[in-house]
Amino acid sequence: MKIPAQLQKVISVLMSFIMMAEFSGCYTQRILSTSDISSGSYFLIHCQEAVYPAYNTIISDEILTGSLDFNKPDLKYPNNIHIYLISDSSLRINNDRFTLPVTAIKEIRQSVRDQKKTRILTALLIVGASAGIVIGLTIALVGAFRSPVPEPPDGQDWCEYLESIEACSDGSPD
Repeated sequence: MKIPAQLQKVISVLMSFIMMAEFSGCYTQRILSTSDISSGSYFLIHCQEAVYPAYNTIISDEILTGSLDFNKPDLKYPNNIHIYLISDSSLRINNDRFTLPVTAIKEIRQSVRDQKKTRILTALLIVGASAGIVIGLTIALVGAFRSPVPEPPDGQDWCEYLESIEACSDGSPD
């Protein structure tokens, strides 16, 4: 069964909308100051060459210390706090422990769930999907109940052809 061209267009527009909503996501980045981070939090320390998951952190005398976990396979947790360094040389690693001067931190970001954006995207997705389903079903039903218009034989004019069909339906001979 061939899908009508109009239905294909509706599906294309609907899928484009769904992809835009999906890729925009519902999280945003919040920039923190060094005073906003707390001891004991889980951090991702971003160097130029690597990313180190850090835990059991303590901040004292403007020095951040803690343990590194090299066995974490997935570094993408929502609400992680990402620490970006000015220079990789400021991070000191000894076995699985690290020390980092707070002054060597270039930027601190945290992924936070954007409630407003989540509600808007959910509402738009529901409205768009509902509209797409209604339009698609309408097009499919109209196409299913439409009687095909017969083509006139070669060389015959449309008017003559339609008159001959009406004459046959009246019961009169051709």
